[in-house]
Amino acid sequence: MKYLHAFLAAAALLAAPAFAQVPIGAASIKLGKLEISAPTTPEYQITGGQNKRYKIKNWLEIEISYETKAEEIDELTFKFTALVEGKLLDGEVTYMNISKGEHYAVMYISPKSLEKLTGGKPFTSAGLTNVWVEVNRQGQVLGREQQKNTAQPNVARVAGMIVNKTQTPFAPLYYDRYEEIKAAR
Repeated sequence: MKYLHAFLAAAALLAAPAFAQVPIGAASIKLGKLEISAPTTPEYQITGGQNKRYKIKNWLEIEISYETKAEEIDELTFKFTALVEGKLLDGEVTYMNISKGEHYAVMYISPKSLEKLTGGKPFTSAGLTNVWVEVNRQGQVLGREQQKNTAQPNVARVAGMIVNKTQTPFAPLYYDRYEEIKAAR
């Protein structure tokens, strides 16, 4: 009997935090404004190795601010869709261990991808028609935001051209601005 009481007391202590957690739903997150910019490829000083010549080009950076109201969220997946040169580009990033407060999610389109989309012509802001962002957790949509209030057109979709920060030369920069990215499987 003594063991049964000890077991039940231990089980109650372990279960109490689980019952105290607030469910995470649409009210747990508020998406902010989308910011579009065209930063140049960052330059790094290297020692050793061969210094190769190249022309510095512009990336397309898509960033959205968001605020979380839950004390901690295990992970959030942001799905970015951009209408560039008449094609819908898709990409997603999953952030982990998100604490309560203000945060940012960011994705990029490389200079080479932009060249491919424009047929080698210089990319201009007119080539970006709209951007849509959807945030979800475990398949549940928690929010949506878009640059312009228009529906996604029924045009060709291209995957793999919108990449997360770890797939760019911006990976080591602004580390404390963004949450930890979940590694792709």
